Order: sequence, then C-alpha cells, then structure tokens
Amino acid sequence: MKTQRNSGFTLVELMVGMVSAAVLAVVFSAVVIYGYRGWKELQGQADMQADADVVMRTMDQIVRAASNVTWSGSTLTVGLTNATTQTFTKTGSNFVWVASGTTSVLITNRVASFVCGVTNFGDRATVSVALKLASGYETLDMPFSIFLRN
Repeated sequence: MKTQRNSGFTLVELMVGMVSAAVLAVVFSAVVIYGYRGWKELQGQADMQADADVVMRTMDQIVRAASNVTWSGSTLTVGLTNATTQTFTKTGSNFVWVASGTTSVLITNRVASFVCGVTNFGDRATVSVALKLASGYETLDMPFSIFLRN
C-alpha cells in the first residue's frame, strides 16, 4: 500500500509568511526613510557651515591686511594699503565680495542677515560680524570677531 505524501505549504502557512514579509518591508522602509531624512538634514547643516567658514576665512584674511575698515548698514568696506578697496555685502539672499571691480558670490541663496560693526580701542580694533544663513527650515547663526592691532 502506497501512501501519498502532500508536499507544499498550506494556505495558513502562506498567509503567515506573507504577513511577516509585509511587516518586515514596512519596518525596513521606515528605517530607510528616517535615515535619509536625517542624512539630508545633516548635509544641509554641513553645507551651511562650510559656506560660513569660507566667508569667515576670506574676511579674516582681507581684514587683517587692511589699513582701514568701515561699515555702513550691512556693507563692510575694507581699504588696503595698496589703495584697493574691497567690500563685503548681502545682496538679496547672496553674500557678495567685490575686489578690484570683480564681484564674487561667496554664498548663494542662503543669507538671511549680515550685520557688522567696527570698534576702535586706541591701537586695537575689533570687527564683529553676525552672519545668519537659512536653507529650508534649517538656520545657522555664525557670529565671529576679528581682532586687529595697529
């Protein structure tokens, strides 16, 4: 007498397997989406910090070589000893550096505000700068000071 063996899965086993796979797919997609959003947020912050760093280093280098520094509103004007004048200003949402008639945009579409001031203390001066960048919902306040000695 031969007994017939049924091979395969029952309907209940198939349903349990499909539900398990669906739950795993939902959990995996949630982890991937959350990770991607966090990565994009960090990338935006890193880009703004890199932009602010470029501005800070450029301004520091130019201001330290200056013979005189003045400001008017949101424009910082730097006079150099070789008679060239350079300015840093916020134009729209861009941060612009003008040197020898050449305009360079240091930051594009991210500048929310730019405020500067110059304080003189006898043979010392301080150039204080507050730069605020914004991209989407992210903002970065970048205050810095450049200390000079005559």
